[in-house]
Amino acid sequence: MKLIQVADSVYQLRGGSNVGLIVQDGRAVLVDSGLDRDTARKIVRAVEGLNVRLVGVVITHAHADHFGGAATVRARTGAPVYAPALEAAVIANPLLEPLYLFSGAAPPAELRHKFTLAEACPVDGVLGIGDQVLGGVPAKILPAYGHAPGQVMVAGEGVCFVADAVFAPDVLHKHGIPFYVDIDQTAATLAALPSLDGHYAAFVPGHGPAVPAIGPWAAENAARLAAIRAAVAAALAEADDLGCIVQLTAARMGLQISSPAIYWLTQTTVLACLSALQAAGAANVAILDNRLTWKPVVGS
Repeated sequence: MKLIQVADSVYQLRGGSNVGLIVQDGRAVLVDSGLDRDTARKIVRAVEGLNVRLVGVVITHAHADHFGGAATVRARTGAPVYAPALEAAVIANPLLEPLYLFSGAAPPAELRHKFTLAEACPVDGVLGIGDQVLGGVPAKILPAYGHAPGQVMVAGEGVCFVADAVFAPDVLHKHGIPFYVDIDQTAATLAALPSLDGHYAAFVPGHGPAVPAIGPWAAENAARLAAIRAAVAAALAEADDLGCIVQLTAARMGLQISSPAIYWLTQTTVLACLSALQAAGAANVAILDNRLTWKPVVGS
């Protein structure tokens, strides 16, 4: 991981999944903890190199690449771990992540690796939205729901860590269909992000470089989200089976699904779109000959 100074008292540890440090008066709050123990050890060395004391670890959302190193950081530094309530449940019980990806059934081997099954970590405090003081370091917790049910952003010392509320353009291009659990909440989060421009000097995403304004990325993400939803709606006009809808949606978005794990991640986003379409009165679900089917609502 590469240590980058984003502002006078704020650092980004840039890697596959970014980690942040908000520093004040010799104390530091960590934002996310990376994928695994190796990442955690690099984080601890970086903190020691800055000659600061870690007083808190904030996990923005409970995906393995953002909290997998938390248990090691907590054990090595004694810093308490904080997370939003729903995300905290997964951090303490990480089997929940592959469980929900596999419809609640015992997950197969393809979902039992470190990218979807992190090491468990106790959560010492549940975060609410608004101003917080963590170990003497002020921070602001902002809602960023949609990519994960309780995802938050963390702001401090003039910098906002936006987690996976928004993806860098190259990340959007790479993944084609990003992971979302709630399409309407994601759209609301993306619509709110541009209002933060001018309030913070820099924005640090969960993946990619820091940027001075988040509005342009939010607009690009919103356009991609709308395209995915439209692709699902178009697939729904041709097929009533979830597997076929996933296949048609992926083809329309130019995505070649490369593994079972990527399939289940993609399927979750497709299901989130179907749920949003149903909520909007544009789709219905029914059982036909012991088969679950999705149908468009005519005239919607």
